[in-house]
Amino acid sequence: MRNCGAIVLAAGKGTRMKSERAKVVFQMAEKPLVERVVNTAISMNCNKIGVVVGYRKEEVINALPENDKITFVEQIEQNGTGHAVLMARELFENYEGDLFILCGDVPLLSKNTLDKLLQTHREQNAACTVLTAVLEDAGTYGRIVRSPGGKVLRIVEFKDASEQEREIGEFNTGIYCFDAKLLFTALGKIGKDNKQGEYYLTDTLEILNDMGKVVSAVITDDLDEVSGINSQKELAHLEMNHYRKVKNHWLANGVIIENPESVIIGEDVEIENDAEIGANTIIKGKSKIGFGAIIGPNSYLEDAVINKLAHLKGYNVVVRSTVEESSVLEFKETKINV
Repeated sequence: MRNCGAIVLAAGKGTRMKSERAKVVFQMAEKPLVERVVNTAISMNCNKIGVVVGYRKEEVINALPENDKITFVEQIEQNGTGHAVLMARELFENYEGDLFILCGDVPLLSKNTLDKLLQTHREQNAACTVLTAVLEDAGTYGRIVRSPGGKVLRIVEFKDASEQEREIGEFNTGIYCFDAKLLFTALGKIGKDNKQGEYYLTDTLEILNDMGKVVSAVITDDLDEVSGINSQKELAHLEMNHYRKVKNHWLANGVIIENPESVIIGEDVEIENDAEIGANTIIKGKSKIGFGAIIGPNSYLEDAVINKLAHLKGYNVVVRSTVEESSVLEFKETKINV
């Protein structure tokens, strides 16, 4: 079985967040951005994960639970994505396998999408497979340049692109799968003769093509999955979309939700059918809601177990506690197990 590893880029500050905190430690739906990315890598059975840290590195390190698969490497001077990946060269020296390059501020990338990326990469015996997406106006994203026959030739960054290249709708998401040895071979050949004066990871695609290697692409149509966080507004927007998908899942599985836009349900919550969730309710953590249970409006549940047919009449707080089957929690009654 061929090895699979990952390099997670998490060294940046994120100046548009207008915060002294490292961007990747901001939480989206209860979890730090970087934790979501690392968890996705773990779900892919990556046996080695290098997390590139820089700005407020201890903050980023502390945002991740301890795991023997994770090794932190430091990028002291930020000099482009290619330079960031090179910081992990020693960690993956002589690594026999494939390497995902993941962005620590792209929190909703799914295992399913990475499965498709890896499958295509291996089926085509590619040196690199890039995850792309398409927009009518791809803004300032790097553009995917293809041959007339559809072969991926290179990625051109927006600042370096011609007017014709800027008309291309297919763009680079910043997510890749590389043959590890060929990645570092190509990185050894990149320069920084560009408008940013940085080492671009994207330059490796043209280098690999020049070496006669296969470069392929997978196009995703789920833009939320590949959306990076650059501002508080973008974080709030992506979190709202994420919560909406969670609620739509439960609405499609027999759960009644009053005024869904006012309700927050975490992704780790479990709900049985015929449960009813009142307006303005927040359910977080690993809460479990049993069959036919009624959660009254304006309630707050965290790591709570509400057994079947129980009834919370409203304005209730239940934290790390259990409400027994068919029991009733009166208006504003609280159960907290400390």
